[in-house]
Amino acid sequence: LKVEDSGYRVNPWPRAIFPRRPKVEVEVEDDDDFDAALLPEDSWEPDNANDEYEVESIQDVRWVKRTRSREYLVKWKGYVDPEWIPVSQLSCGALLYEFNKGARAKARFQAMQAGNDHPRA
Repeated sequence: LKVEDSGYRVNPWPRAIFPRRPKVEVEVEDDDDFDAALLPEDSWEPDNANDEYEVESIQDVRWVKRTRSREYLVKWKGYVDPEWIPVSQLSCGALLYEFNKGARAKARFQAMQAGNDHPRA
């Protein structure tokens, strides 16, 4: 089909024909509990078979310019000295969240304190 007074052509037929949707019903038994099974990374038990250790606390954070990544100063349970670990190697999401939340609050407090040092006009 050609549109008059223009160089355009219109194709009146649809380009995509969608297939019919499947009509499959999933049967779920009453004793199936989808929330019961935990993923391995959600487990609270230490995985000693894969050389994973339990984090006791996160003490500090630093930005490494060379690798453009964050490293956390981690205190391992049962060990004396903390060590710097890249965030990609940590699997303690709850501890990281709590530490970062506290670090943001501390930074906001320091910014508010810095604002009080200026004399008012």
